[in-house]
Amino acid sequence: MSTDPIAWIAADWGTSNLRCCAMSADHRVVDRAESGRGMQAISTGGGDFEAALLELIQRWLRPGETIPISACGMVGAKQGWIEVPYVTAPCSPGTPTHRAPTRSAQISVSIHAGVRQNDPADVMRGEETQIAGLLALQPGFEGLVGLPGTHTKWATLADGKIQSFQTFMTGEAFALLSQHSVLRLTLAPESWDETAFLEGIHRSLASPADLLSHAFRLRAESLLNGLDGTAARSRLSGLLIGQELAAVRPSGHVSLIGAGALTRPYQTALEALGIKATLVDSEAATIAGLAVAHLSSDGG
Repeated sequence: MSTDPIAWIAADWGTSNLRCCAMSADHRVVDRAESGRGMQAISTGGGDFEAALLELIQRWLRPGETIPISACGMVGAKQGWIEVPYVTAPCSPGTPTHRAPTRSAQISVSIHAGVRQNDPADVMRGEETQIAGLLALQPGFEGLVGLPGTHTKWATLADGKIQSFQTFMTGEAFALLSQHSVLRLTLAPESWDETAFLEGIHRSLASPADLLSHAFRLRAESLLNGLDGTAARSRLSGLLIGQELAAVRPSGHVSLIGAGALTRPYQTALEALGIKATLVDSEAATIAGLAVAHLSSDGG
């Protein structure tokens, strides 16, 4: 832990986890804390959002002082601490924030608004903060940004705004197919074969409508031709991401926000297609975006 004074707290409060960073006045990380008290655990368990937060950050609080907390993610959903209304795209991803009610005088909590798109219908909570961070880290960025995850987002940015976006259930579909379909008998555990992955990418790009047929062939090739489980797992990943890219049709320079394990397959696929992909660390983007929100709130 750094000896720098703590000026504010950045809170990334998702469905499964709560991650907090104690921040200095010049927005450097002083300390970190994390718990499994995500929105789902608290809302379904009859818990208390304020109590869960205070338990995690207690060591950062000082008697007689109020510390501002800038939060994003599912904490602002209907099942969260308070429901923060979506902002409609096209919109700036950096504002607004809404103050959450608190009993303790030691904290002042502002929650970042998510973004909605009316037609075609789509929503995001948390990713907009990372996009705000990308714009803070790379001022003037315009183009396509991908945020790989369970539900991967692709957003088009121009004039400092989210112009439009799409969500793909690629990560969830991979988990369902690999764990709960007939393919579970074919796929090896966590493993990687880049050649097989790229083969899947190119197959999906060539005929995205045949995704489910291509997927079943993994089982058939395993039975008839002895397809290796690692190759099968990697090709399935390529098939799913390839169909996603067929819909997005990326070109030019793309930014990817996420952790290495999530962004690496996307970067590999894009570079194989001749598209340059710049990686932005998800924590750095989240903190930079929450700093924007912090400075725009009453606590900043």
